Formats: sequence, C-alpha cells, structure tokens
Amino acid sequence: MSDEPPKRLSLAQKRALARPLYLDDASRVEADEEEDAFPEGWTKAVAPDQMRKKLISLRVDPEVLEFFKAQGPGYQTRMNAVLYAYMQVKKEIS
Repeated sequence: MSDEPPKRLSLAQKRALARPLYLDDASRVEADEEEDAFPEGWTKAVAPDQMRKKLISLRVDPEVLEFFKAQGPGYQTRMNAVLYAYMQVKKEIS
C-alpha cells in the first residue's frame, strides 16, 4: 500500500466530471418494454430500520485496520461482518 496522498483533480477535470454526459444514438440503450415488471410504487420503498447502519467513531489498532484494508474495497463492511458474527456467537452462549 502506498503512503502517497491521493492525487487531487485539476479544475478542468472537476468541470469535466460536472458536465452532463450525452450519448450518441448508437450508444443509447432502448427502454425496456416491460415497464410493469415492478409493482407500482416500488420507487418509494424504504429500507427497514434494522438495515440502516449507525455512524460511529471507532478506534482500532493500526495492524487491524491495515489487515482489513489490505483485502481491498469494502473493508468497513467486512469489519462489520466480523463484529456481527462475534455478536451471534455471544448470543448463542448466553
């Protein structure tokens, strides 16, 4: 893993990312004819409360953080999965 800070985007790169993307006719994807494949009102669906995560500040040893980060993107999700598994085992014991 590199100790270099992430490179900053130039002003031109930021402007290019802010511009809308227009596709030519050859690149356009045709609309799906089966628009009724989803039940009406599905776009208003809300995730159940138990699925929402809480934002916290957690101090961990540098070695622990590096271990999870070394496995690639999604390290926080993996750390949560390990804590969840630990919680399940403790619940079974109790």
